[in-house]
Amino acid sequence: THMNLQLKNVLRFGTNKMVLSDFGSALFLKSIKGVNAIGGSSTKICPSILPPEMIAKIELSNRDCFDQLMRYWKYVHADANYLKALTPHERQAISQFVESRAELSKPSHKPQTSEAIDSRQNGGNWKEGISSLLETIKFEDLPHVLAKCASFEIFRAIWERMCQNYDLWETVIRPRVDEQKQCVYMLKTFEDRHDSPPRDASTLPYKLIPPSEKVDVWIFGIFLYELCSGGNPFHTGYQGDLRGVDSYSRLFEWDKAAAEKSVREHVQDPLAQDLLCQVLVPAEDRLPSISEVLKHPFFSPKSVEAERYLEKHEEMQLLRDNTVAVRKVTKPVTYMLDNSMEKYCKLAFATDQIAFPTCLMVLPYGLNFDESINRPVAAANPRLITCAVRLGKCLLEINKATARLSFWLMMSGRMRGAEGNEFKAQMQDWLKRARYESCASIAIEIVNGLGCGTNYAMICEEVLACDGNISKAKSYMRDPIRAARRAIKQNAGELSDLYQSTSFLYLVDEMTLLPHCASRKSQASTPYPIHLELSNMLITKVLLPFMNIVVMKALAKSQFEGLANLLGLPPSIGIPDSWRSTEPGLIHSTDNSASIEDFICLQKILRKDDLNEFMDDASAYSRTNRSLHSGMSSAHDNPSFLSISALGLANIDLSPGDPAIAAVPMAQLELLFRERDPDREFGKMRRVTSGSLRTSPGLWTNTEIIRQLKRMVEIAEVEERLRELKQDLDKTRGSAEQYSTLLLERKALKKNMPKNVASPLTERHPEFD
Repeated sequence: THMNLQLKNVLRFGTNKMVLSDFGSALFLKSIKGVNAIGGSSTKICPSILPPEMIAKIELSNRDCFDQLMRYWKYVHADANYLKALTPHERQAISQFVESRAELSKPSHKPQTSEAIDSRQNGGNWKEGISSLLETIKFEDLPHVLAKCASFEIFRAIWERMCQNYDLWETVIRPRVDEQKQCVYMLKTFEDRHDSPPRDASTLPYKLIPPSEKVDVWIFGIFLYELCSGGNPFHTGYQGDLRGVDSYSRLFEWDKAAAEKSVREHVQDPLAQDLLCQVLVPAEDRLPSISEVLKHPFFSPKSVEAERYLEKHEEMQLLRDNTVAVRKVTKPVTYMLDNSMEKYCKLAFATDQIAFPTCLMVLPYGLNFDESINRPVAAANPRLITCAVRLGKCLLEINKATARLSFWLMMSGRMRGAEGNEFKAQMQDWLKRARYESCASIAIEIVNGLGCGTNYAMICEEVLACDGNISKAKSYMRDPIRAARRAIKQNAGELSDLYQSTSFLYLVDEMTLLPHCASRKSQASTPYPIHLELSNMLITKVLLPFMNIVVMKALAKSQFEGLANLLGLPPSIGIPDSWRSTEPGLIHSTDNSASIEDFICLQKILRKDDLNEFMDDASAYSRTNRSLHSGMSSAHDNPSFLSISALGLANIDLSPGDPAIAAVPMAQLELLFRERDPDREFGKMRRVTSGSLRTSPGLWTNTEIIRQLKRMVEIAEVEERLRELKQDLDKTRGSAEQYSTLLLERKALKKNMPKNVASPLTERHPEFD
């Protein structure tokens, strides 16, 4: 049976293949009666091992589909209903009688008793034998197809067919009704038995599932789950059937989150957990074949890959220990959680699990905590201040280059759209007006036309300007990806020149967006800030992507001031004048985080390895410059010198690239923390979340802020309780006032009642029907 978990029954080994045989192996199922699908009635189906794609759902309001199903299986349903009229004991007794009687009817070479010979010769006794087994009815009351049988052989054939259809209906076909959700669930089966009447599978109200190895992969996952946990992920019976409509509903709605929850709760082996989370998932997320399953480190637990995964698993365990779940949070804190570095890094580096803080800043100078302003600052040394200003300038230029790229991609997309020609004509008109009207007002019209928000207005003004800035605008128009890559590469190179000696990696508190700086007394006992001997590759390829995201968050919070605080500039310095030219790139705000997500995706595209990075040579650059200068020569004579018709003709590649390449910075940062902070101390910072420790976003902050958050939760709960009590008091006060009013009303009414008159209307306490 399907519940007999023997390896020989579940796995079959062939030439360079391992497939499952418990389902007849979906891989080797052939087309039967012209239907290329699994789940035929001729196959012994075990519902408890079937994948979610084998479950169909029909709304009860969709009566036509339900009727289609019942018409297709009407003969099976009829047989099942016939046998339902009998008690379970009667069905079992008759089946045993038929089986034993059939054995006696077979010719035998062994000597037989006189009773057996008489039984074979006297065929009429079988009706009496069956009648004696019936508890509630007589033989004549059986379904007509049985009661009219003239011989035992006919009765036996019909009875066995009915029993087969009864089992098929009850365990496989019968729709499970969910009264609460007003729907029915069923297995996607079809009729393919040779002795059954032909049926048209196209009339079924669901699409049949073709054979695939993914079904084998799921079944293997169920087998492994049962071996590791001792049970099935779903509520099942002894024969492997799904018990109750809840099991069908749960299997139909099964997703990655449900799989992870079930696996984490019932399977202890971390390697098995990881494998099952890739196997017991919907088809689109499932490993494609058994050969891919066998590549998992679960089958080679002593491999390097297995050791790495176990290390990752241990880190996630430490992360859970280092996470604080806050039950209630304010709207500002909710915003911070929804826009945490964890969320952005999962987007930027194609990773699902992050076990360490990623909000960081690497500075080529040290910081000291200034209690008078309650934040860390750099020493008031002219050389260090100059270094900090240059660092901020490079980071701002990278942000501005990304802003330009974002704007021109939106412009290109609008030009390529359905109304592209109309927008081009409108753009030509805007450019003509820019000769005589304010560029700022026209820029507002353009960004409104693009629908990108007024934050991009200053970027748009570059398009309308007629000074030296126009060369950059035109380079972005012709090839925004190449122009942005060149600008970011140039500024990353200048930035890396600042890190010529020991530098310092500071974790940044995500609640304050300030570098986490320990006091001088505690610095001796903590590895933070981490002292680094940086190379150009480490700063530009590994750490800079994280720093760019932190800079965007700081700019969203407080614009230039947020960046100055992040870099530790003393308040006396103010906002450096050299930063002002990057103001067009200040797109981000706390009202809308979409721009940060947009910038992250664009920077991810720019980081990927492609040939464009190697084609940016000096000759190409000189050719571009010549074309730009030739365009500028007629700028004042022709207001449409931007060649709007050429916009969007460049072959723009916006694919994110290989996820393995995108994840390199995250993997390198993980190795850095393992080496420099083996105890996962993280500067005494802890992760905060408002929901599930695994799935909800979290941010890293200091213990004092966590204490404040907890106190805020306690205050909120007390205030909520006070509001509830006040409502109860108001209700009680209102009831008391109403009671007093009714007493006075009753007293007044009684005064008007006649006295000393014998009447049934003058009863002291009258009763009413």
